[in-house]
Amino acid sequence: MKSEKILLAVILAALIYAQGLFTVQTATDESGDFQGPGWYSLPQNPVFKNGSVFDVTKFEVLYNASADALVFRITFADLGGNPWGSETGFSLQYVLIYISRGFPGNPWGTVSCTILRPDDGNVASGNAFFDEATRFFCPDPANLTQYKYTPGVRFSSLAPWDVAIFIGPKWGNETVNFVAVADVTGGTISVSPLPQVYASDNSIIAVVPRKLIPPTTRLMSDFPQPSWRYYVLVTSYDGYGPGRIRPFGPMAQEWTVGVGTANASAVLSGTVPRVLDILGLNTQLATFTAEAPATLVPQMLSWGDFPLAYTTTTVNRILPVTVTRTDTLTLTETETVTTTQVNVVTQTVREIVERPYVDPISYVVLGLGVIAGIAGALVAARRR
Repeated sequence: MKSEKILLAVILAALIYAQGLFTVQTATDESGDFQGPGWYSLPQNPVFKNGSVFDVTKFEVLYNASADALVFRITFADLGGNPWGSETGFSLQYVLIYISRGFPGNPWGTVSCTILRPDDGNVASGNAFFDEATRFFCPDPANLTQYKYTPGVRFSSLAPWDVAIFIGPKWGNETVNFVAVADVTGGTISVSPLPQVYASDNSIIAVVPRKLIPPTTRLMSDFPQPSWRYYVLVTSYDGYGPGRIRPFGPMAQEWTVGVGTANASAVLSGTVPRVLDILGLNTQLATFTAEAPATLVPQMLSWGDFPLAYTTTTVNRILPVTVTRTDTLTLTETETVTTTQVNVVTQTVREIVERPYVDPISYVVLGLGVIAGIAGALVAARRR
């Protein structure tokens, strides 16, 4: 009997591997830290279970090889069920994931935003930070302005995000779940709907096809790297609140988070963090004032069990180079250009694009092993 259980376990593990779902990065979070900076009072309605429904305990990034998609799994102490019957399987949480893929500085300034509306196929664009049709705020990468529609925090200037993922409950035809990608070379943000968001046990899961997060410079990748940093914020979802976030006020009420009467001025100025839990130390949220929001630092995740190998593709791209003083610009090993005025020349940049690669032979071997294991189990069963 013991040998049969071992055989079945091996077969199950092989089948899971053959499906191509791998754990790429993981992080755990302290349990019980769901009161924002430490003193927030949770909304008083019993549906919120005294705040445990906002308590993040684990964050994982997985890779689905068969779908070529990243899978983000956020686990809570208690998901709280689905009291209002959301189509995504959860009703209470709003999760915001911001990823810094390694581009230094903050080159965006005022950005233009293109929002894809899956409901009617139209595209809205412009400098507005809030689109009435989707009620989605076009995020500022540095989050320096427009606090009304944001979580009310800033991100480290050393690690500005360039990918943002917004995950919430959904009813009817409204559009809630998005991925936003900032083009750091063009100063634009493109927003697309997520194809799949659902709940499993006490976890919220979002599927993000890699084609939705293309690299915008040669310093970036569309596959997680050990150098990627993450901001993970959890707040209370309110489909009618600014930025889809439940109101935060001086005093807790049935549907309002209380931040304390001493912070009433920060509520009015919009600098109070409208966040209940983050990945990492929540003490970061306590650094806000009435004049300035709290500044968060990103978290580094542990590498998982993904058997990563890379193939590389070389892409040639012509980039303009402006020379504004007397200088020598080397174009090749044998040719130079000297100029004493403003000139525009071009150079060819080799851009290496990394692509994750899983050896197909391993799948064949595993498949044969699975078939052999099943056949052996059937033979053993007949002998009994």
